[in-house]
Amino acid sequence: MIKRHQVPLIEDDAYAELHFSTSPPKPVKQFDDEGLVIHCGSFSKSLAPGYRVGWVAGGRFAERISRLKLMTTISPSVPAQAAIADYLQHGGYDRHLRQLRHALETQQGQMLAAASRCFPDETRATRPAGGYFLWFEFPERVDSLRLFRMALEQGISVAPGPIFSATRGFRHCLRLSYGHPWTPRSEAAMETLGELVDAF
Repeated sequence: MIKRHQVPLIEDDAYAELHFSTSPPKPVKQFDDEGLVIHCGSFSKSLAPGYRVGWVAGGRFAERISRLKLMTTISPSVPAQAAIADYLQHGGYDRHLRQLRHALETQQGQMLAAASRCFPDETRATRPAGGYFLWFEFPERVDSLRLFRMALEQGISVAPGPIFSATRGFRHCLRLSYGHPWTPRSEAAMETLGELVDAF
């Protein structure tokens, strides 16, 4: 479609390294033979959030992107880039990714198990093959914006569905992160969320 209409596509592939399968999903860029796909990747999700080091394969827009980058930020941190380059060169990154993927897949299972115990039976949940977020769809009576405020009062951070919609949709949906190691505190937070959902 983008080829037919000559429309550029920005592919945000920051979570690509966090797949649970034996091989990564193919990026759209792999099928781009006209330079229309601007492929963006990052180490922020998979290695070091504070480093803010990533890359862009800009296709036919590479030169313009490079000029804009120079005008806005001049250069990212050279020590951070050098540290990551050294880490990549010596094989540490591959080992780190294997451990991280295993941990995230385990934590996803733990959150889904807790959700099945704590949330209403009608709740539906995604089971993505990577990343560190789950999307929950509650019964229509649940207002996730109200739930967000109620959870915050209990010290629990959630992402209500409407913030992911230009039309304020997904009002009964919620995104939760399983990016941190699962602990008794995580379990207690899920129990509290379940009680808050039941209050609707």
